[in-house]
Amino acid sequence: MYVTIKDILKLDEFEDVEIIAGKSDLNHRVRNVYFMEVPDIYAYIEQNGLLLTTLYPIADNPAQIQTLIPKLAEMHIAGVAIKPGRYVDEIPDIMIKQANEYGIPLMKLPDGANLSTLTHQILTILLDARTSVLEFRDKMHQQLLGLLLEDANLNRFVESVAKLIDAPVLLLNNDLEYVDSSLDKSDNKITIRDQSNEIDVYSADKNNFSVQVNETIYEKNDIYIQFIIAGGDEFGYLVVLLEQGKSLNNNLIVAIEQASFLVAFLFQKEQALLQKERNYLSNFIRDIFNNQYGSQTEITEKAKVFKWNFQFPMAILSIKTNIKDSEKKLAVYNRMLDSGMIERIVSQAVDIPIENCKTLYYNDSLVCFISIVFEKNLKQKLKKAGDSIVHRFRKLSNLGVSISDTVYDMDQIREYYSNSMLVFKIYKEKLDKQSFVRFYEDIGLFRLFHYVEEISVLQEFVTEKLGSVIEYDERKGANLLETLSYYIQNNTNLQKTADDMYVHYNTMRYRMGKLKELGINDEDGFELAEISLAYQLHQYLKFKKE
Repeated sequence: MYVTIKDILKLDEFEDVEIIAGKSDLNHRVRNVYFMEVPDIYAYIEQNGLLLTTLYPIADNPAQIQTLIPKLAEMHIAGVAIKPGRYVDEIPDIMIKQANEYGIPLMKLPDGANLSTLTHQILTILLDARTSVLEFRDKMHQQLLGLLLEDANLNRFVESVAKLIDAPVLLLNNDLEYVDSSLDKSDNKITIRDQSNEIDVYSADKNNFSVQVNETIYEKNDIYIQFIIAGGDEFGYLVVLLEQGKSLNNNLIVAIEQASFLVAFLFQKEQALLQKERNYLSNFIRDIFNNQYGSQTEITEKAKVFKWNFQFPMAILSIKTNIKDSEKKLAVYNRMLDSGMIERIVSQAVDIPIENCKTLYYNDSLVCFISIVFEKNLKQKLKKAGDSIVHRFRKLSNLGVSISDTVYDMDQIREYYSNSMLVFKIYKEKLDKQSFVRFYEDIGLFRLFHYVEEISVLQEFVTEKLGSVIEYDERKGANLLETLSYYIQNNTNLQKTADDMYVHYNTMRYRMGKLKELGINDEDGFELAEISLAYQLHQYLKFKKE
């Protein structure tokens, strides 16, 4: 347990001690006791110390008397006890005023006080407290180690810690989401309230949330929070709910600190198993794409190993981040997977059991396979799921969400997955600027281009219609092809095109004149349609090449 100024004042030897300043700060923790035998005492005092003095070393130096309390405050002193009479008649008023300002308990020792005796009593109570902590630490270590040897799960750990410290304990993940608790979830409604409404990319603000259990709200000062960290990785938080009248003590802190190490070990163990399962799942999907299974029934039975209700019809929802760094990208994907939120969001939005969804990391993206129960309003439901995923993980990075057409049998699954990947190629530049949710069926002519196997035929058409413009841009460093694109998008309105490109109208007239010199005929509607088609083909071939 902690030893505080208030605890020390309860000792018999401190019965006649008078508190003359800092009366509201008697809960300061005391770790050691010091004598002031020299003026320059600061090099010998540590945080949470209690200073006993007669002021002898500085009694004749008003300047040092004025700076003593402020300097001790900088060192986070627990309190100061002064025995006046021999070297100073009374404790200086400036020290009393400063002690109140800095919140430092200032005690006046009686004439008969023996500083050596007082020191001995303080050290005795500190030693008793430390012995108690060591005994508790040993008891705690033995019990938790026993649970570890019994291969206990997280729930048993949390319940055991709660019994040891006689206080409710919650286990939260990095996103401040409920994982487990010593409280009975069926009898208690537990809500985590993130008061900042913002969660940092790699670490939540541990001091900015409250916990509500039924009607009781535990605010910042009613909870004790312990990070769960191992090997530089953060796994979440252990949160102790301090009941009314129950103060924070050293035993509680020791218990939670030790428990956090073992919980981190369990998290690491579970993550290792989870990663192994994810590897098996990726291999399973790879085998499906490579037609390694003879029937749909075989796939369905195999999927049950992963607690996955694999069935058709299905939709494939793919997710990509705009992060380029491989390590950071993988960290974001793992965080999204670890949260379990993708399946929960999809399950709720599409109105299907969560077992109908399975998300995995595959080919540098996340892929969620969604077995559909009802196809009514399916597109709206999937759009809602995509938007919710983008919003939920918006602090991690920009996210692109691509949604395939409905897959009706195992022969279509690889093709439709490839289709969803095509969306990312098309919207690659957009993802660098903002998140998006797109359906394969909405990408227009690119869908048709995707099925043309003779790429050379497509390239020949582009060269025929736009070759001279492309060659001119490359040779001159111009942007006539971009100008042509804006011109077509604006239905050949020259003024609107100039406005959209932020150039003068006469500049736009010059560019259009140059395009006509290069063979672009904007007066023939059919010809302009073919030029528009050639431009989209050119964009498609660029995406495909990349």
